[in-house]
Amino acid sequence: MKKFISTFLFICFSSSVFAVDFDSSIDSNIRKEYNVEESTLPPLPSSTPSSEQKKNTHEVKSTQQVQKIYNYTGKTYKVKSGTKVILTSKSTISDWLPRGSKVGFISQQGFTTKDGTIIPAGTTFRGTITDSHRPQITGNGGLVELKIDEIYFNGIMSPIETKVSMANSRKIFRSDIKGERKYWRNMSKAMTPGKKVFGATQTCASVFYPIPIIQIIAIVPLTIGAVVYLVNAVAAPIISIFAKGGSVSLPAGTQFQIKTTKEVEIRG
Repeated sequence: MKKFISTFLFICFSSSVFAVDFDSSIDSNIRKEYNVEESTLPPLPSSTPSSEQKKNTHEVKSTQQVQKIYNYTGKTYKVKSGTKVILTSKSTISDWLPRGSKVGFISQQGFTTKDGTIIPAGTTFRGTITDSHRPQITGNGGLVELKIDEIYFNGIMSPIETKVSMANSRKIFRSDIKGERKYWRNMSKAMTPGKKVFGATQTCASVFYPIPIIQIIAIVPLTIGAVVYLVNAVAAPIISIFAKGGSVSLPAGTQFQIKTTKEVEIRG
């Protein structure tokens, strides 16, 4: 038994020695191959940007700087309050357009700024439909409230404050374009049946006038005609309440006149 234990311990001790020798030989081989003492490992890549990268970065910065100058440091031209400009619409303007719709315009004539610069004809303007409704009962017509609030000069948009003073050679108040109000016209149409009946009874009564004995009969048709006429006269205002007014529809190419309400600063 003791011999067996001694043999087992001898084998374990021998294996440990061989393992140590093996590890030492591997370490020696690595040192010989890579020559660690002389530090011959390749250098790490440099993190300094190349000349091409510097060039690209410079171009991006230059482009951003030019864009900033173009948008924010352009010259400003001032236009005095009360300046009138004639515009032409680029699309149809009607009471069907919902609130917030945008409409384009082109100026038909140039106008001059305070320093003498001429904003030429053909300059683009844009407007906003601030309110609209279709023809309503009581003879009320349609409505389009229009505000010209943008001008585009040299590709730059500037906000402006104006009012529409004329549309299609018709004066406009408060920048709203109204359809024709037809209440009184509709009431006149509603009175037409009573007028016709009364006229017919007058014609009928005139037949009895030449005959003295039966002239009194003429009172009957005249009375009937008068009653119908009066009833129609009372009903006509009520009937006219349910009639609608005229609609608003201005085709493309319609001329508008706008007037600045405050001093305008145009960038460009």
